[in-house]
Amino acid sequence: MAPTPIISGAVSLDFAETATNKTAGTMGVELDIDAGDIATVDLDFKATDGDSLKLDTWTVGTTAGSVALAFGDSNGLLPETNANTTADGTLNVPTMTESLQVTMGGASVAVGLTDWTTDVSEVSNLQGAYTVDAGVGSLTASADYNRTTENTVLGGALTGVDLAGMTAGGMMTYDTDASKLAYEGSLASNGITAYVNGDDDNRLQHIGGEYVVAWNGAELSAGVDYDTDSKDWSPQAGISFKF
Repeated sequence: MAPTPIISGAVSLDFAETATNKTAGTMGVELDIDAGDIATVDLDFKATDGDSLKLDTWTVGTTAGSVALAFGDSNGLLPETNANTTADGTLNVPTMTESLQVTMGGASVAVGLTDWTTDVSEVSNLQGAYTVDAGVGSLTASADYNRTTENTVLGGALTGVDLAGMTAGGMMTYDTDASKLAYEGSLASNGITAYVNGDDDNRLQHIGGEYVVAWNGAELSAGVDYDTDSKDWSPQAGISFKF
């Protein structure tokens, strides 16, 4: 019997400060279709006001014994920022578009393709990651190798560290060509997530956080990022209704 797809979605209203110091709003719609048992299908659609619904990310795959296979455009294995926007993050996360990922236990390997609609044999980059239980949390080591530039980016993450009811974590990336280290630390508790990040050039670059709370069927969020270089505060707020 084929698995029954699970369809979920959300309508959101987001408000953020613009480059001209104005507050602007955006209405967005998300629709997620997930079906998984032996086979997995994950389709995520997004749209904003005045735009059509578009497929944002997708993954299809299957599991055979202890080996899981997945093909799609969201199979990156390096750590990603918790900052409010990727522009506020310092981690070096190499781009991986469509890719084939193979996972066995705590080990994963992903083969990125330059343009799979043109040539499925043209490999853009290779990524690998291995996760172990370090006792205090989950420890992951990862790496990305770009076939064109021959550059390697190393990654590491320690997540799920329990600190008296709070959950802490840390991530780092190291670009071997640029000889540049970047880091991010995070702390979460009761709907509040805070982060701090930096790199070799600026040890303390961004400090920020977000608070999310459920209220009468809606989800309210408020966050802020502080850029220590420009001394700018970037507040944002939103409300979403899930269905």
